[in-house]
Amino acid sequence: MKKLSIGIMFLGLLLAPFMGSKASANIVQTNDTYTYDMMEKDLDSLDEQFKDLIEVYNIGDTPYGRDLYLVKVGYGDANVIYNGSHHAREWLTTTLNMKMMERYAQAYNSNSSLGGYNVKDLLHNTTMWFVPMVNPDGVTLQQFGLDAFPKSVHNELISMNNGSSNFDRWKANAQGIDLNRQYPAGWDSVIAVNPTPSWKNYKGDHPFQAPEAKVMRDITYILDPDITLAYHTAGQILYWNFNVEQSNLARDRRIASKFSTASGYRMVDTHSGAGYTDWINQDFDQPGLTPELAVYQGETNVDPSKFQEAWVRNKHAGLAMADEGVKIHTKKEKNTEQKTVYVDQKAKTNILPSNQAAPYEQVQNVRENYHLTLPESVELYSWYQNCQACTLQDQQAADIFDELVHFTEKDSKKNIIQDKTWTITLNTEMDASSATKENVYVMNQEGSKITNPSIKVDGKRVMITSPKSNYQSGKSYTLYVKELVSTQGKKMEHPVEMTFTVE
Repeated sequence: MKKLSIGIMFLGLLLAPFMGSKASANIVQTNDTYTYDMMEKDLDSLDEQFKDLIEVYNIGDTPYGRDLYLVKVGYGDANVIYNGSHHAREWLTTTLNMKMMERYAQAYNSNSSLGGYNVKDLLHNTTMWFVPMVNPDGVTLQQFGLDAFPKSVHNELISMNNGSSNFDRWKANAQGIDLNRQYPAGWDSVIAVNPTPSWKNYKGDHPFQAPEAKVMRDITYILDPDITLAYHTAGQILYWNFNVEQSNLARDRRIASKFSTASGYRMVDTHSGAGYTDWINQDFDQPGLTPELAVYQGETNVDPSKFQEAWVRNKHAGLAMADEGVKIHTKKEKNTEQKTVYVDQKAKTNILPSNQAAPYEQVQNVRENYHLTLPESVELYSWYQNCQACTLQDQQAADIFDELVHFTEKDSKKNIIQDKTWTITLNTEMDASSATKENVYVMNQEGSKITNPSIKVDGKRVMITSPKSNYQSGKSYTLYVKELVSTQGKKMEHPVEMTFTVE
């Protein structure tokens, strides 16, 4: 009988230092056309300058390969979502989103107040989540026209623009879908002004058809916001109450009134449907506001010279909504001590991305089963959206799951007889009660445990035998050993795994 010798170490402790962050000069410039490329450059600079106060996540891409970004500002339990540029020509809202995150981070680092709000205190109680440009393809088409797109699609884009090669009026994404007509609340009732892909108002064949809308769906489900704001640019008004439940009406009116007072925007009842905040109001039962930033400019973008007025109106209103997010937030998860999670084959099957569920659904399941924080959940979603051949050895995955316990891999074995007894030899006498079927087991590659193993302990040795009928010739299995305890009460420092193939 062959003997497998596995050296066992015992528990150690590793401590890592905490690094702070520091702010400096302005990054976001607001006096000119604000482009996708400018946004990417500024996001890199903000991420670098403000360290862990601002975290930037790549959460997907557009049909033409432009990245979609989610930006985290703050550390609190309450969650408020801000987003801009659902509509291509309304890119002034991106400028606003970017300036908000920069100015609030500066105020945090200088421990200063804005509009009567101590920003540092506020960002320790709430986290602001920004999607500054929901529609990068559409924005780029509106700003640069056909030159920014492959020649192979020029005729299609011109056709969707009613034969014109001037895209100043463009609102849709580059597939001709109006992203703010892509949400299910009231979608069926929205009149199809344009029944085919067009420069504006085509609602698509079904909700969440556009990749950009799917990403917004996913990230909204993951964040489960307490308040949401989707910025647009036409009219200096505030939409706030699509199909709001009667029980929430007083709350939502109070919050909308607070924003209205801070911004000077007149509150207007919402009747259209299929918009992002319509969906928030109806399906999430949470406040969803749509501020229209500027006087209507006709079928084109708002001139950048109008930004300063929009900034004055909105810089404190954004903080007011973060404050309201804290007030209405109810903690959805309790901080209870969790059982240690080991990354065996079953865990790998559960964690790796699957085509069987929408990404946000899988993220929610992994978050619950493996006790991820909300930022870790966002990082997991980013990983799902961007990895090509995902493995748990990817650095991003390792960072997400660094608090889970990974098995140390031993050399694999081949041509193993089906009824082999594995003998594990330790360097000290072992407490036999710790050698349970939970701590010493064999698992197939699908993550199912081999049933009815026999486990025996003899001093420093543990022997495990599984019935011959439980193995299949040519298949691979993995032996796992964890949480063994010595007679002196010391635990294993590193659990181990060894893969073998049956002859």
